[in-house]
Amino acid sequence: MPTTLFARRLREAIGLSPEDHGALKSLRVTERTIGNRELLCREGDVARHCTVVISGFLAKYKIIGDREQILALHVSGDFPDLQTLQLRTLDHNIISIGRSRIGQISISELQGLLDARPSLAHVFWRETLIEAAIFREWVCNVAARDASGNIAHLICELAARLEAVGMVQDDSFQIPLTQQDIANASGISAVHVNRTLRDLRNRNLMSWENRTIRLLDFDGLKKVADFHPDYLHLGLRDRPHR
Repeated sequence: MPTTLFARRLREAIGLSPEDHGALKSLRVTERTIGNRELLCREGDVARHCTVVISGFLAKYKIIGDREQILALHVSGDFPDLQTLQLRTLDHNIISIGRSRIGQISISELQGLLDARPSLAHVFWRETLIEAAIFREWVCNVAARDASGNIAHLICELAARLEAVGMVQDDSFQIPLTQQDIANASGISAVHVNRTLRDLRNRNLMSWENRTIRLLDFDGLKKVADFHPDYLHLGLRDRPHR
């Protein structure tokens, strides 16, 4: 079921009632596969569907002059475009990084479900707030951390988010990002990214081969990144008040 990973993350973070889980499963979802670097939507499009990531990675980005700036990365279980429930016109592009599988849900059907089940409306509102918290952390990452901290933080965040949906095995996970993608997300050059990754490898903090990142010293990597995952709100302490 396309919403399974989303529901799993919610159960572990806030608890999800059987009734709400069943309501999510009742949504009619159209599945599709999108290829590497294929646009899901572009700036100026008017949205008719909300998207859930089933597998793969999606990136939000804008083009400023001759530079592509990645604004967010979305992994399995994410809804990357919940803002379209209220803001139908996209102000950014969404692209697949590598091959991805997505599910699309009619905005009108999803809105009808949220109107009928206020508890789920709170859950989806919480998702938009978490996305805003992640965006704030990304702004700080680009603006205030040095290259090593910046890239280490991105890796730590991806590890934590993928772990939440069971996609980290033996301290390893796969990502299809290129060094240019890392540069576009971190605001530094691809050459600088290459040097920084080499430094992190030489310090035996991580390895990155054939699209597989292995966390050799996760605690050390988190120290370099000054990474504190509270902004991801993945724990039971974030249970919303009813």
